[in-house]
Amino acid sequence: MSKENNNQSIDRIDIPLQQLMMREQAAISAAKRKKRIIRIIKPLLVACGLCIALLGSGFFSPTIATALTNVPYIGAIYAEFGDIAAKKIEQKHFMTEIGKKDTHAGLTMAVEEAVYDGNRLIVTVAYTGQNGVSLEEENVGTNMLTVNGKPIDVAVGSTGQDDIDKNTIIEHHELTLSNTDIYGDKIEVALDGRDLFGYKGNWHVDFTLEKLKEEVINFYPNVKSSTNNGLYKLNVAQVSSTPLSTRIDVLVDYPREQDRNDKWPFFEFEVIDSEGKLYDSANMQIGATKDYGHHIILVLPPMEKMPKSFTLKPGKADEQGYWKEIKELEMIVPLEP
Repeated sequence: MSKENNNQSIDRIDIPLQQLMMREQAAISAAKRKKRIIRIIKPLLVACGLCIALLGSGFFSPTIATALTNVPYIGAIYAEFGDIAAKKIEQKHFMTEIGKKDTHAGLTMAVEEAVYDGNRLIVTVAYTGQNGVSLEEENVGTNMLTVNGKPIDVAVGSTGQDDIDKNTIIEHHELTLSNTDIYGDKIEVALDGRDLFGYKGNWHVDFTLEKLKEEVINFYPNVKSSTNNGLYKLNVAQVSSTPLSTRIDVLVDYPREQDRNDKWPFFEFEVIDSEGKLYDSANMQIGATKDYGHHIILVLPPMEKMPKSFTLKPGKADEQGYWKEIKELEMIVPLEP
């Protein structure tokens, strides 16, 4: 990340994953802005990185509000939330209409749409309150998505909310799984909410979701690099092109004592494709599995046509917090047979 971009970056705050997922709404309320995204970067030990991106205040545009009266939603809503697959969702009409809801105590929690491609899961929820709903609630409730009855094994995820009018809030969940296809071709998804938007009680909606049947293309480049002193080694083990993302799995090797003393490295990346397009913090997500930084995941937008190669530029933040590339770790990853 350049110094210019770094000035706009957001600090990571380490908190336990379970607590993070239960406190998503609390973080949203604390931000005191009408439109915002919570981004989860699940790493490394039992800690998570929490980034709150403030996207500005105000309501959705009238066009988007009108679209909400028609299910499935048009792609504009996903562009509004900054989802990396927004354009393709709109073009391909990928979303599956769910239309299931739970209503009591004056509040309706309705799961409107969802999509799953084996790598990413996106769920859109609408909350409608008889006495109004507000993002400025004093006592913040909680909600949680599960798959097959268990917490989701997430590498990167976000939850965004915005109010459509005084009675309606729309919520958008997008999750990238720690490993592809860990749940198979059909999943059982559930959303549970408790004490939401000033209404007391518990809400539950569950539904079955099938994986998109669009083609998934996998490359296994096995491209490696290492620092000159051999301390750090990287291996691009897999590149996957799915309907909702382009995913790069990078395996990291470093001295075992860094596991023990909690000094493991978390590399960040810039990626340039063979056409010269740059992917960085503005249009790429970075996450990790729970394996102490040994498995880093880069999530780029889905591509109609894969480039001939990616150039990966790994780096770390210096003492001033600015991203600095580690040149000897740079790799060119071919994507042709």
